[in-house]
Amino acid sequence: MIEKQPLALTYAPPRYPRHSYTGEGEIVTVRVGREIVGHLTRQGDAVGWDATAPPYTDAGIVRRIVEDALRAGAAQGRSLDEVWREILASVQHEDPVTAPLDGLQG
Repeated sequence: MIEKQPLALTYAPPRYPRHSYTGEGEIVTVRVGREIVGHLTRQGDAVGWDATAPPYTDAGIVRRIVEDALRAGAAQGRSLDEVWREILASVQHEDPVTAPLDGLQG
């Protein structure tokens, strides 16, 4: 029989803060060939990764590379700047632009 017990604390892995998609930020369009994988964005020390690529495709593999780099970097306590440079060195992308983040998410 299960007795009523207080809710146990849960574990949440380390992560970089997510920005609010308001105001200007740096935007990088990540691609595989001509296909857009997603948009990697940052605003100060906060990051956003909005990927549209389905899993089990070439674009999905690149999506996973970006997600794994962000996850591992946060878990290792590395700076967002360092991980950002690592990601950009690892994947095909357009030149970063500074532009409004409003409406980008979704």
